[in-house]
Amino acid sequence: MKSMFLGLCMLFVCLLGNAQDNPLPKLDLALFSTDHKQNDTSAHAIVLFEHGRTELEFSESDRALMVVHNVHARIKILDKDGASSANISIPLYKYGSDMEYVRDIKGRTHNFENGKLVTDDLKKEAIFTDKTSQYRHELKFTLPNIKDNSIIEYSYRLLSPGVRNFRTWYFQSDLPKLHSEYVAVIPATFVYNTNLKGYLGLTDQKSTVLNKHFLLGGDRQDCSKMTYIIEDVPAFKVEDFMLAPINYISSINYELRTYLDPHGPHTNYAKNWSDIDQDLMAAKEFGGQVKNKGAFKDLLPTILAGKESKLDKAKAMYYYIQKNISHNNVLGKYAEIGIKKALETKKGNIADINLGLVAGLNAADIEAYPVIISTRNNGIPNFLFPAMTDFNAVICMAKIDGKDYLLDASEKFLPFGELSISSINDRGRVIFSRDRSDWVPLKNEVSSKRLYNILGKLDSTGKITGTIRVQYTGLDAISKRNEIDGFNSFEEYEEKQMEHVTSMRLLSSKVENIDDMEKPLVEQLEFEMELRENFRPDGILLNPIIYERTTKNPFKLEERNYHVDLGAPRGETYNINISIPSGYTISNKPKDSAMTLPESTAKYTFRSIYDNNILMLQQTTFLNKAIFTPEEYFHLKEFFSRIIQQQMTDFQFKKI
Repeated sequence: MKSMFLGLCMLFVCLLGNAQDNPLPKLDLALFSTDHKQNDTSAHAIVLFEHGRTELEFSESDRALMVVHNVHARIKILDKDGASSANISIPLYKYGSDMEYVRDIKGRTHNFENGKLVTDDLKKEAIFTDKTSQYRHELKFTLPNIKDNSIIEYSYRLLSPGVRNFRTWYFQSDLPKLHSEYVAVIPATFVYNTNLKGYLGLTDQKSTVLNKHFLLGGDRQDCSKMTYIIEDVPAFKVEDFMLAPINYISSINYELRTYLDPHGPHTNYAKNWSDIDQDLMAAKEFGGQVKNKGAFKDLLPTILAGKESKLDKAKAMYYYIQKNISHNNVLGKYAEIGIKKALETKKGNIADINLGLVAGLNAADIEAYPVIISTRNNGIPNFLFPAMTDFNAVICMAKIDGKDYLLDASEKFLPFGELSISSINDRGRVIFSRDRSDWVPLKNEVSSKRLYNILGKLDSTGKITGTIRVQYTGLDAISKRNEIDGFNSFEEYEEKQMEHVTSMRLLSSKVENIDDMEKPLVEQLEFEMELRENFRPDGILLNPIIYERTTKNPFKLEERNYHVDLGAPRGETYNINISIPSGYTISNKPKDSAMTLPESTAKYTFRSIYDNNILMLQQTTFLNKAIFTPEEYFHLKEFFSRIIQQQMTDFQFKKI
């Protein structure tokens, strides 16, 4: 990157008078006594003011054009639980051979004690850097002397060689903010794409021209100064069943599109999909792997032995690669060692495995293509402006008998044709050739289901003994297999499970089909439990949903401005039979219940029968689609609230 821009950089001289003054307003002592909990009663700290400014400057020490990101922040610590907000971490990334770095770090803590302002400055020895990887470091520091109602301030200059992309400015975070302001200063000869995300509207936006702000080839050049402000920013609340918060947090990002050279041709930096397709397929770490069918020449007879149909052949190739190459937990679009060496060493990154799967399927005369994706935690890729940096992994698409199958052989317990929750992230880009690609939805056709069969017998002492059989399919089966595999042995898993289930005593457990991904995972438990105070001489109180009952609503927000994303349609069924000792009759039971959301997007039923001393209960919950909109959120929240209320009601039996 440095060499690419060095000639250009020599044309630029940043005027010395442009050093930015401190934009923080004068500290008002009334801030110490203001009750900022009124803004958010759950907050433990609040951002009073933050300001970011990004511009291009020529660095004499680096002999290169750099992006300079100036940050100033003022935060109030409301109580001891907010003290962690005084721990500041700044990620630094490597571009080519050059690492970003930070200069001019300043920080201080203000406390108002005995009618006086007491200030403690950040010490140099409190600043350190963690090298998290060869491509990413973290600069960290902690402001001193933190107490309830402390006000901290800090500032720094981050210099980056990555002039194509400005550092994203996040107006929103897990803290509420009174004022968040971002300024971008762009020379007239640079054209950037602007991407403003989030559901919060701007409080103010300004555009001005800084006349003669830069020297370019002996001429002073104008710059555009763009200012974006959002005030009274609510904290972003993370909730279950959502994509990465980065998709929804209000933010702004600049990406270089064109350099307008006044003395030569324009240079375009923003690529279209045709450019990206060509780059990928020309790279030996991507296209070179897809074409490497020869790696499977000697293996094909063994892998495909006895397989006649294309689907059976594809499954054989998929499961062979899945079982013979272990994922080293490294993501990426490009192969690290290549499929040939991955087969020899029996390990590789996700691209080694899935690009190898494409090659293996093609070697078996099955049409297959690579699909670049952004994993769930990495955020949804930008659909307007293609950028390779948006994608961090690759999977495979096979076309068999008119049907498309999305495959990821890097996941140990992933059945053929299913994706893990980490890969289900809106859509991916299937690369057909050097000059053709298209979007493909990332979704599971298989619903995620749990089927509970509970058989129990209540004796005359108030003890229930019986069995619980749980059948898992879809994402639930994948999750359960991974959970069990995470233990050193099944006995260790069994022991932890017994510690986790406190409402009953688990006597034994066993699992079926853990290595056969084509079948549901089945777990069978033997248990005993005491009703204790719910078993009395004159009667019995019994809640028959004795295992994994829903007790907390996963949806707690008053309003949710982003989708509920389950990953796949979901279903849960309870079939419960419990025998009651003779000498009792039922005196009160919950009413049968049924609920259906509009357009049958969710359904719930609760039905019970008591006959011949047997209590029979069936409960079903179905969420019939994977994604619910913000407009459907209230109904979904109420749906679960009513389910929980229904499950809280006991069956009552009285002595005859």
